[in-house]
Amino acid sequence: MDIFLKTIGSINDETRLKILRFISLNGEVCVCDIEDSFKMIQSRISRHLKILKDGGFLKVSRRGRWAYYSIRTPLDKFRLNVLEEISYLDLQIPTLPKLKKEGCKMAENEKKVLIMCTGNSCRSIIGEALINTHLEGVKAYSCGMKPTGKVNPNAKKILEQNEAWDNNYFSKHLNDVIDIDFDLVVTVCGNADQACPSFPKPVKRIHVGFEDPDGHGFEAFEETYALIKDELLTQVRENLK
Repeated sequence: MDIFLKTIGSINDETRLKILRFISLNGEVCVCDIEDSFKMIQSRISRHLKILKDGGFLKVSRRGRWAYYSIRTPLDKFRLNVLEEISYLDLQIPTLPKLKKEGCKMAENEKKVLIMCTGNSCRSIIGEALINTHLEGVKAYSCGMKPTGKVNPNAKKILEQNEAWDNNYFSKHLNDVIDIDFDLVVTVCGNADQACPSFPKPVKRIHVGFEDPDGHGFEAFEETYALIKDELLTQVRENLK
């Protein structure tokens, strides 16, 4: 029963249905091509892929820094029937370009950085956004040890004012990004620094702490933004050399 419910739960989302159909149509697909086709950041795509994999639909193989997803074989009769039923749904599936860009190869030299805090609603979100906005050749992600599940409105506001906000940013748990091969992990609060877990592969970790602006006025977020832009970006540059 638990396996059945987990399988059903993995496909109770329209985006996951589309991703499953997309992979079924295109065969083995790199996560970067799924990200590009669905116009979605890798952390959110990876979360959907993990749920589909745990639901027994997908298998993953790693080549270098990249993960390639395909339909699991052999599939049992129940999951085969689910795939067939999905093919009859009126889903708008993005097209994988015939002339695929050299996305994976181009990104081989791209450094990946994870910014961690407790709630993943203020400091780590601001850090993620600033790195992605100002550091060329670096891709930032963020997560929380105990995520609130929402971005603080003032954090979003300060990023919007500085043209650094992206609607793909969201509050998430470490488990949603744990499979990404990071070059650097940065904790920005004391709790995350003390509780920072082990990662699947050895990764350099540093701590650059900032006071939590949550619960204070917008001026506190302006100050935090300025400090993160000045101190965090400098530390990330230095530690990625």
